[in-house]
Amino acid sequence: MIANTSPLRLESDFAPTPASHQALTLRLHNGTALPLAGFKLAMSGMFRIEPDAGLVGGSLVSQLSYHHVIAPPEGFILAPGAIWEVTARRISTDPTTKLPSHYTYGPRSAYLILEDDTARPVAVSPMTRAGGAGTPARTRQPSAALPAGEAPIAVIPHPRSVQAAGVCDAVPPLALRDGPVEARLAFHAAGDLATRLFGGAHPLFSDVGTGCVAHVEPMTDEAYRIVFTRDEITVFAAGRTGFFYAFVTLGQILHGARQRPSQFVLPLTGEISDAPRFNWRGALFDLSRRVFQIDDLHRFLDLLAWHKLNHLHLHLTDDEGWRLDIPSYPELAEIAGWQGHGLAIPPQLGSPPERHGAVYSRADIAGLVEHAASLSIVVVPEIDIPGHSYATLRALPRLRDPDETGVYHSVHFYPNNALNPAIEATYSFLETVFGTVADLFPSPLIHVGGDEVAKEAWLGSPRARSLMKTRGWTEIAQLQSHFLQRIQAVVTALGRKTGAWEEAAQGGGIDAAQSCLFAWIKPESGLDLAKAGYDVILMPGTYYYLDIAQSSDWWEPGAAWAGTAPLDRTYNYDPGGDWPVDVRPRLKGIQTALWGEPLGREAGLIEYLLFPRLSAVAETAWTPAARKNLTRFLAMQDLIPRPAF
Repeated sequence: MIANTSPLRLESDFAPTPASHQALTLRLHNGTALPLAGFKLAMSGMFRIEPDAGLVGGSLVSQLSYHHVIAPPEGFILAPGAIWEVTARRISTDPTTKLPSHYTYGPRSAYLILEDDTARPVAVSPMTRAGGAGTPARTRQPSAALPAGEAPIAVIPHPRSVQAAGVCDAVPPLALRDGPVEARLAFHAAGDLATRLFGGAHPLFSDVGTGCVAHVEPMTDEAYRIVFTRDEITVFAAGRTGFFYAFVTLGQILHGARQRPSQFVLPLTGEISDAPRFNWRGALFDLSRRVFQIDDLHRFLDLLAWHKLNHLHLHLTDDEGWRLDIPSYPELAEIAGWQGHGLAIPPQLGSPPERHGAVYSRADIAGLVEHAASLSIVVVPEIDIPGHSYATLRALPRLRDPDETGVYHSVHFYPNNALNPAIEATYSFLETVFGTVADLFPSPLIHVGGDEVAKEAWLGSPRARSLMKTRGWTEIAQLQSHFLQRIQAVVTALGRKTGAWEEAAQGGGIDAAQSCLFAWIKPESGLDLAKAGYDVILMPGTYYYLDIAQSSDWWEPGAAWAGTAPLDRTYNYDPGGDWPVDVRPRLKGIQTALWGEPLGREAGLIEYLLFPRLSAVAETAWTPAARKNLTRFLAMQDLIPRPAF
């Protein structure tokens, strides 16, 4: 956990018993020299105390999603050195997991609400299970011996074809002696990238060093060829992107030869011929549930580029926050972009009691898009609608049906969190939003979400029910399809293709000819979508979600709704390998994701979840299935730079 020196400390223990197999015990330690009275305990994690379950030792005052406020009995005083204990008889997590499977489900942040409504921080210990001892797992994946017969070059993702012989005795920086302007631009971009990732003390690229020349040769945009001779290295590509990937490969070879000369070399002679398996090689960052500053995103772009990944998918909005400045709707930046005690959105998923959030400006996005373009990466924006819109509706309550009655809850327990398809102002709002998005992001595809709308959504809205009756619809999915079809028309008019989660095919679906759907629920979903005529990006949570825990051990961090995703499972998955030949062209690529629910603010956790599984997905995205080798991958995965977030 991030250090918190508060003398107040919250411990939690998930201890199923025969009487209550869902019991959670909370213990607040008063390490101050003063008695505490008239306070309430607020906390957030990735669990929910069932509101009708009752508490022993306290009462549930309020609850929003995973944020809880608990009060001690009336007149209670917590003496110095004493402990207040509260037991919740029933808790839950999400509909799939049901009960906590890892310590990361427990309280991640806490604070006391004092009598004057001010907040006082509380240190939080990792949740234990049945009082068992242990600490969060942080075991690095060990390297392995390079398999016999494999070329001794350290490159991830591994090239399509490698022939290498001999060893260069010295490994000076790479210097480009001659080449077209595209090659020079790519060389400097690769050199700047390596300096940012490794520092400049021992550069991999320089004006003086191992001689390299570059030539244009007809091939696909991302392909390249490298020829090693005793006198020089020659790089061939069709243009800037191919040259850039060639230089990244050479940078990795040099880095491996320097760091582990007993295992990896700079070849004296030979040839590498390379091109990617998939055109779309992506990674998603959840910016709503875990706040990242713009500098973090620049570092993540560098990391993707070193892996030859070419799409950064930004999940910009969700129930927990809205991250993009829309000047016509200042309420989004003022209200929906922030969490904190006393704000419209309370602390969630481990965020602190003080005002906490981020809203990216036009200048932020322009700089990010420019940086991405220099690395041959497309930044794909996502505005997740109609569900996952609690923050939006808190900022813009006028988008609700004023006559709506009843409450439905989302999968993450947010009440009435979906934009209403029967409110015409919703579409005016979204036309402005997507117009701004199109101005900021040159991506050919704009992602509109479309996932996890509650089955009971809008049933309490007279306007929604009237629209359904008028159209003869009987299912919520049909209403959602109507909504997404209207939004797709907006995106199409902006000259962009519509991206959406796989649920956008339900209820009639959006136009397949103008869309690409992202299959996440299960691997089979992608094939079903392809057979229905959709272009598909495969990113099944059971293999490619990096926030999913890597084992079932309690002290292994992450979420569990998709089971476990250990490295070998992630690496060995063959996307589309069993698809019929006639629909394989519909598979445009693959993508991994780092969702924010289990991240909290625990130091080192993001790095641990990312590596080396991010590298494993990158190798699958680029390297032909027949060329993959897990043991070879393990021999070099620890040479990949691992910046902290």
